[in-house]
Amino acid sequence: MRFDAAHSTPDQVTALQDRLSLAGYTSTTVADQLGTFKSVIDAIVLVLNAFAIIALLAAGFGIVNTLLMSVQERTREIGLMKAMGMGSGRIFGLFSFEAVFIGFLGSAIGVGIGMIAGTLVGNALGSSLFADLSGLTLIAFDPASVAAIILIVMAIAPLAGTLPAARAARADPIESLRYE
Repeated sequence: MRFDAAHSTPDQVTALQDRLSLAGYTSTTVADQLGTFKSVIDAIVLVLNAFAIIALLAAGFGIVNTLLMSVQERTREIGLMKAMGMGSGRIFGLFSFEAVFIGFLGSAIGVGIGMIAGTLVGNALGSSLFADLSGLTLIAFDPASVAAIILIVMAIAPLAGTLPAARAARADPIESLRYE
């Protein structure tokens, strides 16, 4: 049996469901179906959030590794900057800024690719597998959440860049200039 709930009040829908239950039938509304799908999707989102936390940790280690290699490769440049009078604080700031920039660039590119992929997958599933369920939005991007992700990565980046920046700031200019 089909019932057009668009022109009915929630009380009328509930009354019809009660009458069907008394007659020995079960009823399911589109809202019930969407609720089931949303609970499954919420569980998937929790798992994906766990993966996101792991990805943030991996990104932090990637930034540390990138900056440590950068400090090692630019040892002579760091020695030259210190010999020319650049202070340890400015060298620390230079490498900290590089860490923030790497974090911003990586998060912006990652969010952009994720949004494109999510939109494509959401549109494909919405027009094929879930075409019967009007009103179902599989993937929605909240601008505040996207900005928060980028800001979180940019906040983690200076923490990850502290060790390499401190190593660069502590470098001895004479030893650094001799480095091959």
